[in-house]
Amino acid sequence: MDFADASQVDFDPESVRPLKLSVITVRGEPVIDADIVVLGGPGDFSAGKALRLEGSDIDGLGKRWIAFLERLGQKTDRPALARFAAGTSTDEQRTLSLAFPGDPLSKDFAPNHSPDVLMEKAASALDRAEAAERAIATAQLNEANAVRERKAAEALVAIERRRVAELEREVDRLSALSESTAYALGSVPADTRAIVSEARAWAWQARLAAARAAELAAIHPEALIWKNGASFSGETMNRQPHGHGVMVFHAGGREVARYAGAFDQGRRIGLGIATSDDGLVWTGQWTNDEACGLGLLETPEGRRFEGEVAPDESGAPKRIRGWEWNPDPARSQKTYSVATPALPAPQAAG
Repeated sequence: MDFADASQVDFDPESVRPLKLSVITVRGEPVIDADIVVLGGPGDFSAGKALRLEGSDIDGLGKRWIAFLERLGQKTDRPALARFAAGTSTDEQRTLSLAFPGDPLSKDFAPNHSPDVLMEKAASALDRAEAAERAIATAQLNEANAVRERKAAEALVAIERRRVAELEREVDRLSALSESTAYALGSVPADTRAIVSEARAWAWQARLAAARAAELAAIHPEALIWKNGASFSGETMNRQPHGHGVMVFHAGGREVARYAGAFDQGRRIGLGIATSDDGLVWTGQWTNDEACGLGLLETPEGRRFEGEVAPDESGAPKRIRGWEWNPDPARSQKTYSVATPALPAPQAAG
C-alpha cells in the first residue's frame, strides 16, 4: 500500500489541530497516538478501536464507510459529514446545508445559501431597492410638477371665467341700461310700476340662471338624448334633468325650441329663459313646466310684457297684472295676445 508520512510537515498554529489517520493491514501495528485507525482488507467490522474498511465499502457507500465518516466527523467537528455522504437526495442535502451552514459541503449542495452568494443577492436586492427609491422619487417629482401645472391651469381657467363673467355682467348692465332708457319705468302708470319693477328683478335672476345653465351644459354636453330630436346638456339625476342645464328640441333638422335654466326632477321649475319656434322669449319664473309668476315676455314684433302671468286651461300664460309695451306700432298692425313658448315638457321628450 502506498502511503505518505506527514508528521514532519509544519502546520499553522492558529488553525485546527491536524488529524492523525493510521491505515494498516491486518498484520500491521497501528500508530499509537493516531486519532483514527483503519484496518485495510477483509475481516471483522472492527478490531478494538480500529475500523475495517474495504474499497467496496467506499464505492457502495456501505456501513463501514458511513461509520468511518461519522468518526471522522466527530474528530473534525463536522457532525453532518456522514449524512452528506450517505447518498441523500438533493432536497435532503439542501435541508442539511440549511441546518449545518458551517460545513464546507453546504456550499456544494446549497450554493444559494452560501455567504458569498447571499452577499451577492443582498447587494443585488439593495441595488434594486435603490433603483425603486429613485423611481419613486422621480414619480413623486413628476406628480408634484403635474399638480403644480394643474393648479396653474385651474388658476388660469378661473381667471378667464372671471373675465367672461365680468363681460357678461357688463353686457347685462348695458342691456338693463338700454331697457331703462327705451322702457323707462317712469312711463309706466304709477299703480303698475311696483309689479313691473319686481318683474324686471326676476327677469334679471332668470338671466343669471340661464348663464349658469350654459356653463353646466358645456361641462356635461348631451347628457340625455331622446328619439324625437330633443337633447339635454347639464346636470342630471336618475336620468332626468335636475339642477341647471339647456334643453333643445329639433324638428326637420332645425331647432324649434330651447330652454336654459333650472330643472327639478325633469320639470322646468325655478328660473329660466325659453325660446319658441315663432321667436317668443319668456324670461322669468317657471312652475311645473309652465311659465308662471313674474318675468318678461318678448315677441319678434318688438312687443314686450313685464309682469305676472299664470297658465290658463290650455297651458298658455294668462296675464294677471303688469304692463305691455309696443314702442313701434308701425312694425306690426296685428293684434297680439300673450302666448306661451311652444316648449314640450321634458319628461314627454322620450
